[in-house]
Amino acid sequence: MAARDDVTQRTPIGQRTVARGIGQTFIGLTKANFPGQILAGITLLAIAIPEQLATSQLAGVPAFTALIAFIAASLVFFAIGSNPIVSVGADSTIAPLFAVALLRLAPASSAEYMELVAATAVVAGLIVMIIGLLKLGWLADFLSLPIVVGFLGGIGVIIITHQLPRVLGVASGGESFVQRVQWISHQFGHVSVWSVVLALGTLVVMVVGEKLNAKLPWALGAVLVATAIAALGSLASHGVQELGAVSAGLPTWRLHWLNAHEWAIVCTTALTLVIVILSQSAATCRTSADELGIADDLSRDFVGIGLANVACGLVGAFPVNASPARTTVTRLAGGRTKLVLLVAGVGALVLSPFAKFAHMIPLAALAGVLLFIGGRLIKIGEFRRILATSRWEFSLAIISALGVILIGVEQGLGIAVGLAILDQTWRSARPSMIELGRRTGTTSWEPEKDEGVERVDNILAIFFGEELFFANAGVFRRAMHDHLSKVPETHHVIIDAVAITEIDFTGLTALNQVVDDLTKDTISVSFARANDAVRERIAKSGYPALAKISFYDSNDAAASAALATEATTAGPTGEARS
Repeated sequence: MAARDDVTQRTPIGQRTVARGIGQTFIGLTKANFPGQILAGITLLAIAIPEQLATSQLAGVPAFTALIAFIAASLVFFAIGSNPIVSVGADSTIAPLFAVALLRLAPASSAEYMELVAATAVVAGLIVMIIGLLKLGWLADFLSLPIVVGFLGGIGVIIITHQLPRVLGVASGGESFVQRVQWISHQFGHVSVWSVVLALGTLVVMVVGEKLNAKLPWALGAVLVATAIAALGSLASHGVQELGAVSAGLPTWRLHWLNAHEWAIVCTTALTLVIVILSQSAATCRTSADELGIADDLSRDFVGIGLANVACGLVGAFPVNASPARTTVTRLAGGRTKLVLLVAGVGALVLSPFAKFAHMIPLAALAGVLLFIGGRLIKIGEFRRILATSRWEFSLAIISALGVILIGVEQGLGIAVGLAILDQTWRSARPSMIELGRRTGTTSWEPEKDEGVERVDNILAIFFGEELFFANAGVFRRAMHDHLSKVPETHHVIIDAVAITEIDFTGLTALNQVVDDLTKDTISVSFARANDAVRERIAKSGYPALAKISFYDSNDAAASAALATEATTAGPTGEARS
């Protein structure tokens, strides 16, 4: 029924508008859907509680701190964000990122560590907020999808590896992935069977439950059942470790001035988080908006997520992010208004005094939740589709994943960013130059190799598929020479410039060299379909050779002008005059 309602409430793309102002906070909320929105909020809360507790283990913070983060982030994004159902809170994707970096400076859950975590949340939040205010949302698209898939897959493997000791009920050890695997291999003689049963039971319930009905809080149910089994069976005496004391208290101011070394680590860690937050939040906000059929305002959402991080830092919590999983479940539960976020945030606040009863939760059950989360990050289907589409992009995904797994999360992200820069530079520096011809009986100019397309005598028409700048200027020159060597009888060159959106100084210099060289060979040059910026840049270049270039609105107009000029300069015998 919810799915049918989504269809009937969808707004055509051309008619979508973004809600603005406090008066439109509850836009879309009606008496008819009010009960359904309350239920969707309760569903989000039921799913969030066990996930937040589990993520606190990844973050190296007290369990109750995760609830504070969820409450603060949910209420701030409710007030500021644009998307009505995006759930912001503790996230398993970024928790390992800041934990790995900051645990080198202070022990987990220590006062020093909590200060560093809070400062990181504030710095990362300010950066994300500024990006939103300056409308720099395009930065979220910097990493290609294959690189993101590989990076997240690597984090999934790291999460699973970190949780294996709790699944097995043994002590943890080792720093790197290889060391952890080696350590675990020597602990099999101390495995707690009950821990394995509780962890795998929780995992199975979540996997099967998601297939049966994804909008039900299977994680909460599995954790509650595991807790009951552990308590009734006194499994603590059988090697099953419990979460331990959970101190429910008020938010705490933890921010203090750091030394230079600590600031350096905090700022670099915050920048690392920003890259992931932008990428994941953009995907979550856009996808959910499209599925609901509503307008999206990514810049405003970034401001909301940034302020949510700042708020979490101010109340002594840690960095937060938009959650694709919780957002999807909220949508499946029928959520489509901001009332959902308000119910979840206020509900968590109301239930927070009862957090002290969570001390009996088996760590194995929370490990089972994290195994499920880690497994979701390893998208085997996406890897297969990438491989089927492009082996080069598949290799980028694998390198990104292996970098995270074998070298480290921070270094892996550095590799991912480096690969993105390399990939973009390679594509830009190796643009296509395609020879064009005129389709018979038309004025349409298409790739010369296509059937029904013929080269026009004495004319070389080429399409250059990228802006002309320092990285590909040399390629442009070489490609032009190669094409001319194949068509030595050329009298006129037409450059289809529709894809040349910009020309920098290096590109202008290379173009001048080519045009000057062609002029000496009595070959004229014209541009077709060039934009105003390119025309202006060429006109202001000051190069005499470029001043001779003629501009036309189409390839056919350029060709017709060239042929007319050639006809007027031909002698009585039809040969061109010298």
